[in-house]
Parts: sequence; C-alpha cells; structure tokens
Amino acid sequence: METIAVYWENKIKTYGFQIELELSLFQISIAPHKLASLGSTFFNDINNINFSWVLVQQSPNHVFRVYILLAKKWKQPMQALLERYQENGTRLDLRTESPVEMVFFHGPHFGDRYGIADTAIRTLRENDLPIIAAGCTGASVYIILPKDCAAKASDILSGSFDTPQNSKRITVPD
Repeated sequence: METIAVYWENKIKTYGFQIELELSLFQISIAPHKLASLGSTFFNDINNINFSWVLVQQSPNHVFRVYILLAKKWKQPMQALLERYQENGTRLDLRTESPVEMVFFHGPHFGDRYGIADTAIRTLRENDLPIIAAGCTGASVYIILPKDCAAKASDILSGSFDTPQNSKRITVPD
C-alpha cells in the first residue's frame, strides 16, 4: 500500500499577483522540422529582444504553435525578424495580438498540490473574463488577457486566493 500526502489549504496561498501591461503576443504555427531553424533565427538575429513568456504547443495536426509574449516596443522588430525568416522560403502562419496584458503569480505550496491553474482559469471564466493563453509551472501560473483586463482579473483572483495585503505589482516593460 502506498501513502501519498498532498498539501491542501482552504484558500490557496500566493505571494501576490503581478501584472504586465503593454505587451504583444505572437502566435506562430510551424511544421516540427522547421522549429530548429526558427530557433536559430531567434538566437542569431534577436538583437536584444526580451521575451516575457514563451509557450510551445503541438496541435492535433502535428503543427507546433509557438506563443511569444514580449513588450509592445518589440512588436515591430519581431515582425521584421519573422518577415526576414520567411524570405528564406518558409511560410509561417502568424497571428499577432497587441496590446495584451499578463497576470501571473507564484505561491509557497504550488509544487505540493494540484488544481491551482484550474482554480484560476475557472474563476476568470465564471466572471466572463476572456483568456487568450495560459501556462503554468510547478510554482507559477501565467495568464494572457486582452487589453484592460489584467487589473480586473487580479482583483477577481484575489477573492479566490489568499494574498498578502498590498501585494499587487503592475509593470510596463521598458
């Protein structure tokens, strides 16, 4: 017989919510065998463009979707980089949404329990907030939202999660 212990608090504890404003989200659909060349392009030609968040997801038709979130000021340089990439003969299915916002949070027991991302996403959907994309690690949850939604999302999530007083931090990337 195996015993499994799970940490469980009535209200999930966080270190507070952080918000980033004025972001651009790129969604690139690309064949798996082209992913390495796209990565090389980023590595060789990125010119100090800083990503806030990256997610790669394989679709049911075996195409990779690459989501890249970066400060809105990098939108034009990123578009130019992707256009140069396509000049080499690789067509990309590219969508850009800008501006967008991100709310993210970390917590002390996120690696010890399940249901954290589900609680966050369900709470936002129950309050009719649109979610563009979301991702999580063992200790963090990241949610991408349309413009003017992150502050409201943070307030709503504060009702479902235990947060320290005055812990919300809002930043606009340089």
